[in-house]
Amino acid sequence: MTLGYNYRMSDITAALGISQLNKLDKLVQMRRRKASRLTSGLRRVKGIVPPRAPESYYHIYQMYTLRVKKGKEARDKLANYLGENGISAKVYFYPVHSTHFYKNALKYRCRLPVTDEVSKQVLSLPIYPSMTTKEIDYIVDKIKSFEKVGKK
Repeated sequence: MTLGYNYRMSDITAALGISQLNKLDKLVQMRRRKASRLTSGLRRVKGIVPPRAPESYYHIYQMYTLRVKKGKEARDKLANYLGENGISAKVYFYPVHSTHFYKNALKYRCRLPVTDEVSKQVLSLPIYPSMTTKEIDYIVDKIKSFEKVGKK
């Protein structure tokens, strides 16, 4: 026997979820507009690669994850700089194959060099439907100012 989880949803949580589904299209459109403004502002920042979905895909921007081309050290410095300026930027996902569970419990061994490299570059910026233009522009301005500081 192994420890498991109880994933049953309460009635109140289900009711809340159903009410949110009625707003889904509007919330997704709001996120897409916020993401478009972020991408427009970050497009010409050297060393930053904004997210870009393939043409046939429809990105909902639950998260806005960019890449910092110079890697982990530069990414972490940017995250710290943003944090010092009141912007919560985070790394949400790490390669599964490098986690303790996969390495030790499952004895998983593999080489995924592209995954490992990209995982050192990703950084998620705040994005939410009610985000204001002022907040978006502040994030873009701080990233641009970080880029200028890095050139000195």
